[in-house]
Amino acid sequence: MSADGGTWAPQPPQGPGQGRRVLVVGAGVGGLTAAGLLAKRGFDVTVLERLNVPGGRCGRIRADGFTFDLGPTILLMPDVLRATFAALGARLEDELELSRCEPNYTIHWRDGSKLTLSSDRARLAESFERLEPGSSQALTRVLEASASRYDGAMSRFVPTHWDSVPGFLSPSVLAQALKLGVHRTLFSDVAKAFKDDRLRQAMSFQTMYLGVSPYEAPAVFSLLPYTELTHGIWYPKGGLGAVPLALERVCKRLCVRFEYGADVSRIVVENGQAKGVVLAGGRTLDADVVLCNADLPWARKHLLGEQKSGLEKKRYTASGFLLYWGLKRRREELGHHTVFLGNDFRGSFDRLFEQLALPDDPSFYVNVPSRTDASMAPAGKDAVYVLVPAPRQGSGLDWKVEGERVRAHVLARLEAQGVPGLEADIELERRMTPDDWASKLNLMHGSNFGLAQSLFQVGAFRPKVFDPKVRGLFFCGASAQPGTGVPTVMISARLAVEAIERRVLGASAPAAQEAA
Repeated sequence: MSADGGTWAPQPPQGPGQGRRVLVVGAGVGGLTAAGLLAKRGFDVTVLERLNVPGGRCGRIRADGFTFDLGPTILLMPDVLRATFAALGARLEDELELSRCEPNYTIHWRDGSKLTLSSDRARLAESFERLEPGSSQALTRVLEASASRYDGAMSRFVPTHWDSVPGFLSPSVLAQALKLGVHRTLFSDVAKAFKDDRLRQAMSFQTMYLGVSPYEAPAVFSLLPYTELTHGIWYPKGGLGAVPLALERVCKRLCVRFEYGADVSRIVVENGQAKGVVLAGGRTLDADVVLCNADLPWARKHLLGEQKSGLEKKRYTASGFLLYWGLKRRREELGHHTVFLGNDFRGSFDRLFEQLALPDDPSFYVNVPSRTDASMAPAGKDAVYVLVPAPRQGSGLDWKVEGERVRAHVLARLEAQGVPGLEADIELERRMTPDDWASKLNLMHGSNFGLAQSLFQVGAFRPKVFDPKVRGLFFCGASAQPGTGVPTVMISARLAVEAIERRVLGASAPAAQEAA
């Protein structure tokens, strides 16, 4: 239905795109967003997806009445989604049913202590005071500083495409970057504010969402705990997998075509111009523009044949070992979002990122969407998702062995912290390992979040949304500017579309530094 109650009708291409043919490789959130925006601008758009459903790493697992999000389960920055759907001519509220999670989640430590994080400021302050008397004042100062960083990052840095390193390192930009704390690490900033290690961990572990260590992530990433605690954590009915499905519906109304089971084996480049793609079966599809939403490092190696693109030397995020459990009964001891932090907080990150090894006492996150959304599990049952941060490929870990060990660790930890006998309630189980992320989702090294967002891999140091050497070839997604995360990937798609308008149509879209 349209916003005024009428029936939506497909909208044929109209606008400056003039029917130019665009092939979008990959139906992830970025590819879907870009496809809709391009169709809205008059391009003739076809999305090619090797799987049979949209979503990519934001997809779903469905079995025996249970539904699990494949990858991301936490939705932040709903205003970015609202703006994205508005740009596609739709209302977010008509396409997705969002609810705010309150409290956000509870963190458990080995010593039996816990902390409940909430976007209710009074409740949050009480929780902090119980662990460290007087810390609520420090919390206020941290959130105020983070608010300024968030506003600066979201107004200038995140929504801007940085075409050149000199522009990114100009005096005016550097001055703002220093205010954002790009020269300091998140954990060092948090450690100055709080004395209790538990509070330090609670305000910095969120970088795990990006597959980055808080000891490496720039302090600007305080925007993660800030937006959680200020803007809240949100849940779309049907899980995060409902987001790509909603985008697909909107795209179809804009006359975007979809080909599922279309495995692209090569992007065709002739005389410095992208001309189309070749599918695994040998079929060739011609295009004026190719927009690649496949994992960018993987695509450069496997779709463009670049064995030495320079990306192989970059830092990659961690991966994840995931367990998806269908329980025969509800376990109310588990909330919608729960975090269990292991011993040796810093050592665990060194193991994951430097040694490419599993920590001795792995931390993990448990998501029970059926606590909020009954449609995710059969009546009287629970859908449980467990994410254990794991090293990316490269250390030769045998996940047939390590998977059993990690699973036993999770069950033992849950048993020790108030969730006894869970294994007896498991009637369905699925798994994803770093090897699966690599083979099933074509993610380089099995890195769930793509290239790391360390200091020299953000802004102009991160891959551009266009290929400077190949006309008509563009990229969007987690490894392109501005970075990983569902809202950020939507912004990446918008930047790619603006680049297409500039470089293909000659439209007067402002250059990156001017737009800032």
